[in-house]
Amino acid sequence: MLLGTRSWSTVLRRHLLTALIAAGIGFGAWSLYSTWSPDMRLWKSLGVPAIGLLWFAIVAGPLARIWPRLLPLVPWRREAGIWFAVVSAVHGYLVWDGWARWDVAGLLGYQFSPETGLYLRAEPGFGLANLLGLMSLMLGIALAATSFDRAVAFVGVSSWKWMHTLAYAAFYLVALHVIYFAFIHYSPSPMRMTLYEPNPLRYYYLALLVTAVGAQATAFVTTVWRRRSVGAL
Repeated sequence: MLLGTRSWSTVLRRHLLTALIAAGIGFGAWSLYSTWSPDMRLWKSLGVPAIGLLWFAIVAGPLARIWPRLLPLVPWRREAGIWFAVVSAVHGYLVWDGWARWDVAGLLGYQFSPETGLYLRAEPGFGLANLLGLMSLMLGIALAATSFDRAVAFVGVSSWKWMHTLAYAAFYLVALHVIYFAFIHYSPSPMRMTLYEPNPLRYYYLALLVTAVGAQATAFVTTVWRRRSVGAL
């Protein structure tokens, strides 16, 4: 048995459907980012399904606590988390290769100044946002790599469950990452007066963050209320 999944054919079908959903979301984002340069359009389009998959992975459990009829969605968290790691890794590589151009200083928001011979900080917040995204990616890869029976057997069920609560940390890290780029980075600044169109999906990202917090808070209150009700009886 594969972490509660009946057969390999079921696993493959779930992965195929999850990949198709991610591709569909990415294609929709690609259409919305039609005015951006081709390279930025591509990596931004990959970022949209990545955070969407991770959002699903962390809200499925709380939503099932609130509405038990949604319990059949819970096993799909595994595929969503794995494909978050895959899509995010491709997104990160494209940014590293196309934007930072294999330069750590560039990824952290520094530019080399020939006049001074120094790396000067060019974009306040840019480096921190990229570090948040990188940390989320590392967590996602670690969680995806342990989403198999052998990993559960090796670390133990309780340790495995504790480790996978880090999916929440990964989500909030990547949420801060995308909100910075959606609302802050492309706004006019003394360093760059170029005007960009507002990110068409900026409120999509904000909605994911708000609903994730709301689902977790509501599930917590619901669980406490149900337990106290049982105790009172």
